[in-house]
Amino acid sequence: MSDLELRVENLNVGFGRRTVLRDISFTVHAGEFICLLGQNAAGKTTLFKAVSNLIASSGRVTLCENGKALPRSAIAYLPQLTQVQSRLTVFEMVMLGLGRRLSWRVTPDIFERVDQTLHAMQISHLADRPVASLSGGQKQLVFMAQAFVSRPRVLLLDEPTSALDLRHQLIVMQAARSYAKTTGAAVLAIVHDLMLAARFSDKLLMLGDGTIRRFAAPAEVLTPEELAVVYRVEAAVERSQEGLLTVIPMTPLDVDDGTHGHGSHPHAHDPACTHSSSSDQHDHRIRHDDDHPHL
Repeated sequence: MSDLELRVENLNVGFGRRTVLRDISFTVHAGEFICLLGQNAAGKTTLFKAVSNLIASSGRVTLCENGKALPRSAIAYLPQLTQVQSRLTVFEMVMLGLGRRLSWRVTPDIFERVDQTLHAMQISHLADRPVASLSGGQKQLVFMAQAFVSRPRVLLLDEPTSALDLRHQLIVMQAARSYAKTTGAAVLAIVHDLMLAARFSDKLLMLGDGTIRRFAAPAEVLTPEELAVVYRVEAAVERSQEGLLTVIPMTPLDVDDGTHGHGSHPHAHDPACTHSSSSDQHDHRIRHDDDHPHL
């Protein structure tokens, strides 16, 4: 295993007078699969875009491996699914993920690499289908394959399971975790299904009120207290003998009136507690510095 390290230090992002992210700092190591959690508009996608250098930010983002700094092109960002109408076949679309490695002559090793990736994503049967003819869920799997085939050292997946049925959600999460473990890359994914995130991730990064609330093992992040503060729901959390977490949502709590933000008491859902106030749309989905346009 390499000593790959993605380090984010004091990252801040704002749009006009509105601060979206402030003082974001965390480190991800080789082989780790991290899931990002948080309410809608918590800044998860903004964080990915800042790390990918797609939007302006202050602070530092460094990527090193074996004592050498790597360029930002070693980071691949897969946005949320948008409508793609392309005459390219699935095989051709996945092959485009290889970027500058492609030439006018496609070598046997390129064919083998794409075949292996299609097989890993269980979409080999779609290889000759035009991408435009696929369902939304099938397209999502194609773009996941395109991300994997490029073998980035850091892979950022923005809601990769959002358009998928249960079986394909499991395929995607298993593939993402396997990619991190077998290649020594760092993989981060935005996931809204808490139990899916807990089942597959090494750590969870919980965003709330523009900051990192928790960055730790799933059992340390998914607590009734944290869910009450971040999601404004009353929930029970159970752990099986096998160590699997189950989150049972009970009821929504009152809408946040501004007293439950960053720095709130961890028991913010308890009435007895007191509180002090305190889109890019691209046909070629994977974003690298050396992207090719569609053929």
